[in-house]
Amino acid sequence: MIAVAAMVVAVACGGATAAHAADPVVQAQGEVACGYDYDACWAKWYDYGFVKNYIVGEIYYKGGGYHFYWWN
Repeated sequence: MIAVAAMVVAVACGGATAAHAADPVVQAQGEVACGYDYDACWAKWYDYGFVKNYIVGEIYYKGGGYHFYWWN
């Protein structure tokens, strides 16, 4: 009886997972390394956030220059 209940739960969860996998929204993310020019990095940040319509994080300085993260 317990095995049957476990199978029912597994099938139900598997069905939900399959439906979720069919979702047409593609998740993408990345980090942009801009170099040492803050103004050029700001221009890239603006392009990603307002032209390409990605969500962008704040610009930060790390070791090799300015960076920011983006995702959709």
